[in-house]
Amino acid sequence: MKSLTKPIHFLFLALVFFTPFIFTQSNSELFELPKMYFVYLLTTLITTFHLINVIQKKAPFRKKTFLDIPILLFFISQVISTYYSIDPHTSFFGYYSRLNGGLLSLICYLLLYFILSVYIDSDFKNKIINFSLLSAFLVSIYAIAEHFGIDKNLWVQDVQSRVFSTLGQPNWLAAYLCIFIPFSIFKFFESIKIDFDKSNKLYGRIMIRPYLYLILTLIFYISLLFTKSKSGIIACLISLAIYFAVSFFKNKPFRKLLILNYSLLIILSLLITNPIKDSFISFIKTRHIVPIVVEDKIPSSKILITSSGDIRKIVWTGAIDLWKKFPIFGTGVETFAYSYYWTRPVEHNLTSEWDYLYNKAHNEYINYLATTGTVGFTTYCFFIISVLFFSLKSPLSKGNLEGLNLVVLASFSSILITNFAGFSVVTTSLFFFLLPTLLNPDQEIKVETLHTTSLRKFLVIPIIIISLFLIKKTIFFYIADIAYNQSEKYDSQNDYQTALSFAQTSHQLNPSEPLYIDKLATIYSKIALNTGKQEYIDQAIDYSDLTIKISPANINFWKQRAQDYLYLSGIDTKYFSVSITALTNAASLAPTDPKIFYSLGQFLETASLTDQAIPYYQKAIELKSNYDYAYFALGKIYLSKKEKALAKENLQKTIDYSYPTNTEAEKLLKSL
Repeated sequence: MKSLTKPIHFLFLALVFFTPFIFTQSNSELFELPKMYFVYLLTTLITTFHLINVIQKKAPFRKKTFLDIPILLFFISQVISTYYSIDPHTSFFGYYSRLNGGLLSLICYLLLYFILSVYIDSDFKNKIINFSLLSAFLVSIYAIAEHFGIDKNLWVQDVQSRVFSTLGQPNWLAAYLCIFIPFSIFKFFESIKIDFDKSNKLYGRIMIRPYLYLILTLIFYISLLFTKSKSGIIACLISLAIYFAVSFFKNKPFRKLLILNYSLLIILSLLITNPIKDSFISFIKTRHIVPIVVEDKIPSSKILITSSGDIRKIVWTGAIDLWKKFPIFGTGVETFAYSYYWTRPVEHNLTSEWDYLYNKAHNEYINYLATTGTVGFTTYCFFIISVLFFSLKSPLSKGNLEGLNLVVLASFSSILITNFAGFSVVTTSLFFFLLPTLLNPDQEIKVETLHTTSLRKFLVIPIIIISLFLIKKTIFFYIADIAYNQSEKYDSQNDYQTALSFAQTSHQLNPSEPLYIDKLATIYSKIALNTGKQEYIDQAIDYSDLTIKISPANINFWKQRAQDYLYLSGIDTKYFSVSITALTNAASLAPTDPKIFYSLGQFLETASLTDQAIPYYQKAIELKSNYDYAYFALGKIYLSKKEKALAKENLQKTIDYSYPTNTEAEKLLKSL
């Protein structure tokens, strides 16, 4: 059998080229989910081909790398954290709709790192860099076109104001571009260092190549500015400062060209609107203007838009409190969406994103600290420090691209910075683990010519069978999400039978996913309410119980269970108590979430238990002092009880805090 080295090279190049591009309109999450499944698929193929190569003695199983110990320690910490997780399913597969960050995704990235380390050499390093730059170029061109309105009618977001291209979010695009701006500058200087031969027929093309890389750098940077990502621009500036500081003293002949590169970037920064430029201009203006105090007659709560920085500080406080409760192994890999509610600060309720679900701590380091504890955080930092140390200290081995370790240092540093103000996604995680392979010294693959034994040949068969099984599962899981998305669509249109058909398909293709099981419970409860048939009631109860059994810490599942049993209580009132119990359990898991207490009040009021609803509305207001819906509910209750003073007070606060104005509250207040 021939060596499979070339197919492995092809698959790696396909991985770095296509992953940033992939997004669909048919999945429940358009960007991250299809990217992650693509990584699963190619990892399976690459691993299969590599194992066949090993069996056929065409390649060694692995090569020693400088990250062997850091990676082993980090992986062990994640396995232990998954084992002790409050939700092992989520810890293994990752938070649904993201997937990246779960133990399965980590296994893929580590396999890719170790396998690439076996096959990488100076020529393949060049190809990986070139294919990655070409991919980033196409992504950037689309981002620039997006800024000028090419797809403005496709998205709810104002993509012209803040572009996200094929990455799905401006900060994610910015983090991706930051990785490759140092590489485009690096390739610019590498092209100039070529000893030009004027007799060469390609002389003209070779001479123009450096300036193409210069244009490429400018395109990347323009796209970055169009994201208006403060963290991305800061990360880019710091990483380029690192590159400039070392290159300026190391490459004396190219100082003028280095200054030219950076001058062009500075000019672009001044010409194109971006948050760093705006902050600087605002700072200059405020130094020359005497502030005038104007009384704000409009209640601030009506126009409150909390800055992302202030929200992050609150989330980080809750995350650190969570780490204090679970200091060793955390609450489990990727469980932040559930465990954050346990320590969620009350201050979060007064922000403009008070009812958003935070599935990440918006700081990769604090996220690891909260979900994987001190052990996971320490080993993660050890991995990072090892990469930084080796990129600074490793000698340039023969055959290595000159100065490549410096570029990796700058590029890798940009990921570390953007991860501080956000979190990693599929594309950035992929390069987070693949960039260090560029630091490995070139090692020739020794191909043995010895005859392969029959036993070794026989081992190929089970490997291929396992590979086909994993590929089948990956495809089934991907199709299951498409079916789930269709189920959501038809459910929202009240076409429950069609929604049920798609929900059953998604469950059949991926029977262990609790989100699909929960969807079945909801649809069956709605059909039961419409038909009154016992078989649908039983199905709704069974699926709801199974959902909670698999994922007991998921607050959203408890909320949905309460809603499902509320539907069933329309058939038989005995189910109402189960609905209240489910919401009470949710409240115990999220003691600072005012929306749960408000929902409890609503449920009780629906059952004409008005007096019992009042304390829950009051609790909601205690947690969120500007909760206009809770004030309005209390106002109507007190009005019905003819307690006019309390009715006036609560209706007035409803009007004060509601935005836009609650006209019904105004009418009721006037009637008093």
